[in-house]
Amino acid sequence: MRFSPRLKLIFILIAILICVPSSIQAQDESQIVAVGSGIVEPVLQALVDASESGANFNSSVTGTTTGFADFCSGQADITTATRRISTDEKTSCAQNQVVPLELTVGHNILVFVGHPGDDALNVCLTADELNTIYAPSAEGDVTNWNQVLADGPDLPLTVLAPGEITPDYTILDALIEGDGIRGDASAADSADSVITTVSETSGAIGVITLPQAAAAGDSVRILELDAASTQGCQSPSASAVEDGLYPAAELLYVYVNTAGMDKTGMSAFLNYAVSDAALATVETLGFTPLTDVAAQTNRDNLQAAESGELLAQTDTGFVIPAGLTGQVDIGGAGEGYSFLKSASDGFAAVEAGVTVNLTLEGLPAGLRRLCNGEVDLVYTDRDLTSDEAANCAANNITLQTVPVGTPAVVAVSNADSAYLSCLTTSELTTIWDASSTSTITNWNQVNADFPDTPMTLFAPNPGSLTTDLLLLAASGQSLAGRVDVQLSDDPLYRAAATANVDGALTYLTWSEYQRVLANNQANIQLTAVDSGQGCVTPDLAAVRSGGYALTRPGKLIVNQSGLTRPEVQSLLWYIFSEDHFGSFDSSGYVGIRLTDLSDIRSSLLAAFDAARTAAAEATPEPESTAEATAEVTEEPTAEATAEAG
Repeated sequence: MRFSPRLKLIFILIAILICVPSSIQAQDESQIVAVGSGIVEPVLQALVDASESGANFNSSVTGTTTGFADFCSGQADITTATRRISTDEKTSCAQNQVVPLELTVGHNILVFVGHPGDDALNVCLTADELNTIYAPSAEGDVTNWNQVLADGPDLPLTVLAPGEITPDYTILDALIEGDGIRGDASAADSADSVITTVSETSGAIGVITLPQAAAAGDSVRILELDAASTQGCQSPSASAVEDGLYPAAELLYVYVNTAGMDKTGMSAFLNYAVSDAALATVETLGFTPLTDVAAQTNRDNLQAAESGELLAQTDTGFVIPAGLTGQVDIGGAGEGYSFLKSASDGFAAVEAGVTVNLTLEGLPAGLRRLCNGEVDLVYTDRDLTSDEAANCAANNITLQTVPVGTPAVVAVSNADSAYLSCLTTSELTTIWDASSTSTITNWNQVNADFPDTPMTLFAPNPGSLTTDLLLLAASGQSLAGRVDVQLSDDPLYRAAATANVDGALTYLTWSEYQRVLANNQANIQLTAVDSGQGCVTPDLAAVRSGGYALTRPGKLIVNQSGLTRPEVQSLLWYIFSEDHFGSFDSSGYVGIRLTDLSDIRSSLLAAFDAARTAAAEATPEPESTAEATAEVTEEPTAEATAEAG
């Protein structure tokens, strides 16, 4: 049996760990002292070697937690880790004036694989099903797939697990309830043995890494995992891991103390580490490289560090008070209703004494009320006009902006209609605008190069915010949607109906499209959109970068004076809490990652502090807090979406 070079090196490093003291001894000041994870250390070393930086690195394997302790106490210039820095560790760094530069360098992604001929096991495994297979309590009891799946076949279950001293075992163990993995699982001593056993054994399930699974090709079947709280079934990928949607993985991090960035060779090393060439270096070690989005985030972080823009951050110091009372008034564009209603309802369950008045009467009216001091915050998908900004300034209203992600709409067409593989924003406006009702009915009326084929259109019911977003993003105007179409609010129905008719087209929110994918709908295609820069097929990277047209990035604009009030602070804190994270997706928003929340809360703390300082300097009048009950006003007003632009 063969061990991969990556695992051999990791085993050696783990052995070294036993002999390394937890604290770092005095080092030559010219050295770059690196500590941390034995899993990430080979990646760091490979990047150092490939950078040809000439840096004098002194690297020790201490483990992730000890590495952070040494790093935040100022004893190390770099630490490597298999998790993000924790809140307490951030606080420790801040107390010692250590400002960390965070770089994500790769992923260790596990893949569950099965026999390629087991069509009945082409499933999306839930967390409960994984526990049924791998939990210690399953030993000797769970031996057949009909014990795992509700409609599973009568097929013997063969379970393979990684060896206990491997990184893959650590990831699997973290997924499974209980201490360790079932004792009767066959311990695989190499990926080759897993692939061989699974490919030859019906009913077998094993665990290997994503690059190993890709190399195995058709010898194995890759099983999806169900991210039930977010977007349903997920295939293993760097994108799914970075978005917090695929749990069977570890992200690999390098943290750099910005105070040591002027050491000899450090700049050359860092510039290589954020380059495209570094992605290939990571891949040669058997790890999965970053997406373009994450790679750009690294470059942005490095640029901020070099310009001195990074600050020591911590999101400790704020706790939502128990028994809070008060009132928060929200206005703005109707497109934000679903997201804000979810946030308000969730917050009301936590703080029953706070009334959230959600009155989305349209963006111009909402911003006017914000600048008049009548509401605490508004939802908007655009910047203030010069007149709106002047109104705020005239009333001494200072504003704080908090991005909340990007709602996106995707067009889905019949897969046999090749001419619908890409549509321009002008064509989309022609197709769906109310002015086309009963007049634009054949595809050659939209584009002379299209066939003389009847248009079959499926849309949500009138009043849909999805329709408003589609037309606003495509045309730049608030337009009404046509009604001479087949109407249904069920996205699965619209997708299925589109699949059945040549020349059919519909549109969905991003989260609705994920449901369609999870439903394994056949004979549909995702229509690319051309806004003048060529056809762009929607994906998370294109949505985040702004390259995909059918989006309107959302943000909250808050009256700074409200940031001194506990009820406003607490609502914002709740919105960006882990408990509320699933609502971003369910409301159709992308762009905010689970791993972003801590940084956003740190920014909120800074905003709270700035608001208190400004209030103290202005000597504000004392506020009175009205008695309140937990209630949220309902729908956006009829004018809300019409005025949103």
